[in-house]
Amino acid sequence: MTSVLRPDEFLARATGYTDPQQQWEFSQMFGEDEASQDDNTDNYISSLSFDNTGTYLAVGYNCGQVVVLCQEDEHTYQLCCEFKSHNSEFDCLTSTEIEEKINSIEWFPYGGRNPQLMTCNDKTIKLFRVMMPHSDNENGFPVVRPRRVFSGGHSFNINSLAFNTDGETFISTDDLTINLWNIEISSEAFNIVNIKPENMETLQEVITRSDFHPTACNLFVYSTSKGIMRMSDLRDSALCDRPCQEFSDPAGAMGGFFEELVATISDCKFSPNGHFLLSRDYLSMKVWDLRKGSEPLQRIKFHEHLIPKLCDLYESDNIFDKFGTCWSGDSMQVMSGSYNGDFYIANAFNPGTITQLTLKANEGSWNQFDTTNKTLHMDWHPKQDIISVGAKDCGYIYVRKTGEDDG
Repeated sequence: MTSVLRPDEFLARATGYTDPQQQWEFSQMFGEDEASQDDNTDNYISSLSFDNTGTYLAVGYNCGQVVVLCQEDEHTYQLCCEFKSHNSEFDCLTSTEIEEKINSIEWFPYGGRNPQLMTCNDKTIKLFRVMMPHSDNENGFPVVRPRRVFSGGHSFNINSLAFNTDGETFISTDDLTINLWNIEISSEAFNIVNIKPENMETLQEVITRSDFHPTACNLFVYSTSKGIMRMSDLRDSALCDRPCQEFSDPAGAMGGFFEELVATISDCKFSPNGHFLLSRDYLSMKVWDLRKGSEPLQRIKFHEHLIPKLCDLYESDNIFDKFGTCWSGDSMQVMSGSYNGDFYIANAFNPGTITQLTLKANEGSWNQFDTTNKTLHMDWHPKQDIISVGAKDCGYIYVRKTGEDDG
């Protein structure tokens, strides 16, 4: 198993692996039958996530709805249940409306027969349990029961959640703080990162994402708008204000007016084997060795054609789009999205092996640069070469072709 290999052993195997004719085929579409033709984005997908077995796929929407799909056979998923996770609210203290949009979905890593999943909007985190019928012969349907509500812990908008492998705690992250919660206690949270300056006028960066290490329950990482990732150790101090490792790539800076905007990290994730990190900025993905933070192992560039268009992308606010990423279950490949319904799959350690794919609904499109068709959300089945991609109000399942199918 790759998970027991040391980093050097894994790298030796990974860099020698080539698959130049990697092919993927469309398996199914879920969501709306046709993409919306109007400006109503309520039914747009805002997050999606496989559970740690790949049996379930949860999809969150701008309208606060969550749909859970269940793997029916090797390649397809069917509706399991759906429920309303969040409603819009009005914050009287700040006179602002809190949207119902699902910003993040995470599955509790130890689900058992009745799995649990956690969702959040800008301010509130909720934990649900999906109660499965007791018998396969039972005609009943799964029932979703709310377990706990975690609120009042964030003054700024929550952008991500991450469960710890200890099975007891999770972190929630907003623009300036990270809180550590116990899954059984909703009345209090411990602030473990706080980058809020005394004078907000001097604010220079915000936190964009965070992730827990997949095996070491004391390690977590968070990324910032300055293109930096900081890894912290919970054993060092109660407030993790000094990272144990910092990852930045000054050699990869493009310079100029747009430098900080394109350097902002929109997503960061540990590899499943825990040896590496993946970051996504506007123009590229970067793979990092946890033992070396001064430069990435690989820069995977696929948005170079957008550099001449940065002025237009800035004017239309598209330069602020937050593209997600994911790892394959074997920690060998990475994936991220783009415009025009495109997404990219690359070997994480072998430069030049990038596969560009276009969503089924956009195949054959003559529009070569459509910023309205954004593939922002995606996830990879943890045990099989099955990927899910969300764009607008539709989700797509793709399956990697085997050698037998290629003929």
